[in-house]
Amino acid sequence: MPFKTKDLEGLLEAYALLTSALDLKTVLTEVLRKAGAQLKAEASSIMLLDEASGELVYEVALGEAGLRIMEQQRLKAGVGLAGWVAGNLKPLSVEDAYKDARFFPGFDKKTGFLTKSVLCMPLLAKDRLLGVAEIINKKDGASFTPGDQALFAKYCEVAAIAIDNALLHGKALEQDRLQHDMRIAEQIQSASLPSDIPSIRNLRVECRSIACRYVAGDVVDITRLPDGRLAVLVADVSGKGVPAALFGAKFSADFEYLAQADPEGGALFNRLNAIVTRRSKQGIFITAVYAVIDPASGVVEYVNAGHLPPVIVGPLAGGCRLAGASGYPPLGVMEDLNYKSTRLTLAQGERIVFMTDGVWDARSLSGARLGPEKAQGILADCPELAVPRLMKAITKFTAGVPLADDITVVGVGYGDYEERTFPSQTKSLAQARQFVEKLALAHGFDDRHTGAILLALTEAASNIIKHTYRMNPDERIRIGVGRGPDQFSIHIRDWGDRQDPGRFVSRDLADIRPGGLGVRYIREVMDVVEFDDKLWDGNELHMLVRGKRNKTNADKN
Repeated sequence: MPFKTKDLEGLLEAYALLTSALDLKTVLTEVLRKAGAQLKAEASSIMLLDEASGELVYEVALGEAGLRIMEQQRLKAGVGLAGWVAGNLKPLSVEDAYKDARFFPGFDKKTGFLTKSVLCMPLLAKDRLLGVAEIINKKDGASFTPGDQALFAKYCEVAAIAIDNALLHGKALEQDRLQHDMRIAEQIQSASLPSDIPSIRNLRVECRSIACRYVAGDVVDITRLPDGRLAVLVADVSGKGVPAALFGAKFSADFEYLAQADPEGGALFNRLNAIVTRRSKQGIFITAVYAVIDPASGVVEYVNAGHLPPVIVGPLAGGCRLAGASGYPPLGVMEDLNYKSTRLTLAQGERIVFMTDGVWDARSLSGARLGPEKAQGILADCPELAVPRLMKAITKFTAGVPLADDITVVGVGYGDYEERTFPSQTKSLAQARQFVEKLALAHGFDDRHTGAILLALTEAASNIIKHTYRMNPDERIRIGVGRGPDQFSIHIRDWGDRQDPGRFVSRDLADIRPGGLGVRYIREVMDVVEFDDKLWDGNELHMLVRGKRNKTNADKN
């Protein structure tokens, strides 16, 4: 339908508002004012959809009854002419409102205004309802014409664009705010994770953590006590985001301070519980497990406050047992509790694993839960690689699904284990070889097989120096060696950028081209070679040889 020149001028002025710096309410007011002036209406209003309640909320109301209409604030879903338009996404033109059964006279009764004719239009963005606009009563008493409806529809297009733009901008700002909060929470939470793990002979300590998109409140503390024992804390603060991260950071600081005075688990948790209970607001609590491990005897003294029970795996594949249920509620739930430690003893080659409930609650794309049985089965399959294999399995299991909770796993293996840290320099490789050579010969390997192991070690360490650290001599490489009844393991750790595991895929020796033969050789020498990029700060290469004999291809499994 063609419009008159003055109508087009009004529309152009309305469209120009879209490029202005005015806020949404001002833009909608001006659009409604221009539409009402051209259509000579007594009153007009724009209502926005509240997606949470489905109600229409008055944003702008002009004319004789504008202020009184705004006082009504909300219109319930499906009520009145506007409710019908919102439900059907169709425009509505009514000549006599009181003769239309859909009309709701409640507003007229409250305001004293008399509604006669109404033009009501849905405000849409690609068939998505944003709100409803309406103009009421022509000043000359006539009814609204099809031409009026067509012109009002154009003004409503402008209003819908303005609303949609504002919503998109608001979502962008909200997303920026959430990302900012996430960065803050991640920084806070990273401070609650150990920056380095103490090196204690006979104990292999591993820690892995994957933060969910919301950032929860996992707390980890791994400390060497003055008497040489290892103290491990794994805790999970209820809730997510900045509040949980802040609460966790405060709890971590409290723990460090109190543990220095008295590391005994029961008394320590009694003091922590009193602090958390006083500080807790809005139902925040903390599940936690704390263990002190003696590297000389394998004795573990632990206390559990509503946390997942530790899992003990090994020494052989398939070996798995639980350390026992908690028996105590989380910290911060009740005052004046008397927490007490429990004692157990690890056998040589066993590994105790602590984890947060994000492990059990991890879900696949189909909605299946990982659960305790699957998690324990993965841990028991290869005790020496229990922690990295569990993290890899979780990553694969949850592929395509954002994590709903943080996942933190700490493993402590007890047995014949030593580690050394070397500078990332080629001249340090000789020292690294001497360290591993001594242990390989002590394990029972002959000179030939020991030499093959040392060459594999040199290839792996050289790759870190050259590719991961790019020949930076100021970095470090940690090499750990474990010796079991029928297994020799080497773990090479770096603190460089995360590397692509695909780079460690073997290729055939007949494929003659630069690079890659070192990796192939490592796999020829070792029974198991697995690259681990699930650390929050670096990478680790795990290499296992089974037995104490010259290895042949027939020995591989």
